[in-house]
Amino acid sequence: MTNPDIPSKSTVLLCGHGSRNPVAAREFNCLVEKIQLKLPDQRITGAFLEFNQPAIMDGLRDLYDAGIRDIIAQPITLYNAGHTRNDIPELLAHFKQDHPDVTIRYGTSLGLAAAVIEACVDAIQTVMPDGDPHDCKLLVVGRGSSDRQVADQTINLCRKLHERLDFGDCRYCYSFESSPLLETALIQAARSHYPQVVVLPFQLFSGRLLSDIYAEIDAVAEIFTNFTFHKAPHLGPQNALADAVIQKIKAL
Repeated sequence: MTNPDIPSKSTVLLCGHGSRNPVAAREFNCLVEKIQLKLPDQRITGAFLEFNQPAIMDGLRDLYDAGIRDIIAQPITLYNAGHTRNDIPELLAHFKQDHPDVTIRYGTSLGLAAAVIEACVDAIQTVMPDGDPHDCKLLVVGRGSSDRQVADQTINLCRKLHERLDFGDCRYCYSFESSPLLETALIQAARSHYPQVVVLPFQLFSGRLLSDIYAEIDAVAEIFTNFTFHKAPHLGPQNALADAVIQKIKAL
């Protein structure tokens, strides 16, 4: 039976991937709190696809048991890849099948929304070296994929940042599976006429992939000791990311 004290406004379930790295879970929960502060009249909660608790199905059950019948499920993902397209929707469909009185509206990946670009700019500016930005190169590290649309997102991000910022050059690369790979791009940057490069990992939260990217940068930096690499932070801690999620929520 529905609780009459619960407001009619939809409750938002933010769906994260989850990570074995406890820092990533804390960053996700911090993002949930930021969004709740920005939307004080709407209930915001979070759940994970794997590794962390609560699981998405448990989060849905908790909302149902609390009398919630109108749910916005917003994926906290950058890419419209397998987790966003298949895994999370499958869980939602199973829950809907068992609970036909529930309305679930499913959002889309954050993609290259304007606020995501702002989060990238904010991350870059935290490590931007002094001096003329024309003397600096930007290297955007995206997720590799056999899915061309996923891989192309990094290329499009690189283009947008090049239009927005005043770097002498802007290049893209991938952490795995697609070319050019990060190591190759770092070596090419160190051999270019630019004395330093800002490296932006297009990643949401901490985890093994982010650690691998930073370790790769450190390894190449040990070889090219006269070249300076500036490691930009990932997007999760940037305040603009909360705005990107809110825009997705309000679109549903």
